[in-house]
Amino acid sequence: MKIVVTGGAGFIGSHIVDAYIAAGHQVFIIDDLSSGDRRNLNPKADFHLMDILDPALPGLLVEISPDVLNHHAAQMDVRRSVDDPQFDARINILGLIHLLEGCKRSGVKKVLYASSGGAIYGEQELLPAREDHSKSPQSPYGISKLAGE
Repeated sequence: MKIVVTGGAGFIGSHIVDAYIAAGHQVFIIDDLSSGDRRNLNPKADFHLMDILDPALPGLLVEISPDVLNHHAAQMDVRRSVDDPQFDARINILGLIHLLEGCKRSGVKKVLYASSGGAIYGEQELLPAREDHSKSPQSPYGISKLAGE
């Protein structure tokens, strides 16, 4: 399969890329390196240095014509989301919408969305929290990740 991984130069994304490549998939990474690192890039993947809000992104997705998009690119700093909630929303909400528009144009059949490790739940009543646990995000970051879900 052809798989696009956004945020594929980050810690989690790069390990996902490695697993896809080990399984024999053709992998394309889209990352602006704002928090990822070139040293994390798998040399067997095709790397595209690009922000997820780049106007050229939908065209790139049409060109690649992936089967799957695995979305890990995000603004993930909770403190920054509190200091600058518009920046957080621009990347985490508008960036996701831009990606989904590109997926629609390119015919992507499956989108995998990395939400958060718990920022959407707030104070949890039960541990471990189930997916149907009540949502109560406590930060703009949590709100933006819940909006993506």
